[in-house]
Amino acid sequence: MAPFFRRTRKDDKSAGDEWFTRGQWGQALEAYERVAARDPENLPVLRRVADLRAKVGRRGDAVAAYRTLADRYAAAGFLVQAIAIYKILRRLDPDGDDVAHRLAELYAQRGIGTAPAPAAAEDPLPDIPLFSDLDPAAFRQVLARVAPRTLAEGETLFREGDPGDSIFVVASGAVRVVRDGAVLAELGEGTFFGEAAFFSHQPRNADVVAAAGPTELLEIRRDDMEALLAAHPGVADALATFYRRRVLDNVLASSSLFRHLPEAERIRLADRFRVVPVVAGDAVVREGDRDRALFLVKRGRFAVTVTPPGGGGAPAKVGELGPGDLFGEVALVSDAPRTATVQALEDGEVLRAEAADVEAVMGDHPGFRAALEALRDQRAADTVAKLLGKRP
Repeated sequence: MAPFFRRTRKDDKSAGDEWFTRGQWGQALEAYERVAARDPENLPVLRRVADLRAKVGRRGDAVAAYRTLADRYAAAGFLVQAIAIYKILRRLDPDGDDVAHRLAELYAQRGIGTAPAPAAAEDPLPDIPLFSDLDPAAFRQVLARVAPRTLAEGETLFREGDPGDSIFVVASGAVRVVRDGAVLAELGEGTFFGEAAFFSHQPRNADVVAAAGPTELLEIRRDDMEALLAAHPGVADALATFYRRRVLDNVLASSSLFRHLPEAERIRLADRFRVVPVVAGDAVVREGDRDRALFLVKRGRFAVTVTPPGGGGAPAKVGELGPGDLFGEVALVSDAPRTATVQALEDGEVLRAEAADVEAVMGDHPGFRAALEALRDQRAADTVAKLLGKRP
């Protein structure tokens, strides 16, 4: 015999949850529909109603609920969630394209697409690189190429070393980024990820697993993305800017010097760096040069060599730099010629910022200048010690 519940919102929700957990879809649906009737703005309950209507075979009613849900997600600014619902609607109602039209128009009106936003627009939709800088027609083409993915809690999306052939956006739930058993990050709704391996054509550098269940993702695959980029250069520009900023911010955040800057300052500085590819044997800086740019290693290994005192003999190797290491601070802080040569031992990339841009941050954050000066002094002492044979 079913338990007796008073007809309150809390009891109907509790009853729905219990019946849903038991797999009693019809009873759960009735309870959730009562909650939705009293609280039509409760989007999680409306989503459960739509899902259960589809599960019990009420396809037409499910389509109606999903349409309402897509409209409300979009109107509230939850673009990714609205797109996820749109993909469900395309499966249930292939001929009904009006939802895509409404999403595209809203997207432009809220100031994310190329169409100008009305002066009174509030709460602009999030700037998601996959959907940025598009007119409504192009946005609809993007929608057609996005594929939904659903993960159960604990399910692995991809593993370290897997090919990076897709990029993803979290529509609902969350995923964890894991490497060597350690959780590096947890990514929630609206987060864009997977672009590093995708654009570098390198294997995945970590595992990604669902932190909650079910977790819904939007996926776009390499073949679809390449066709999209060829047709819409604005998408390519938006993705390149996003990728560059994320890579730079990750490298800056991993540096013992930069991670202590406020996030806003790191972003400000990241926007000043540019990526410079190097090949094995390239000298990024040379001893004696007057260049004052500051560098961070993004990828690869680099040898640091110095001419012994007196100028006699071959340059001596005094150090080796890898990802996240900074160099060039002596010339920058002291306004002096380069004191060492930094040469690539393998193909890689460095991040370069001009002196004027770094000096602007140093001027606002004296502690940052002090840290650079301390690094300069420590490296000078280490170099002298190595040249004198006192350190390995």
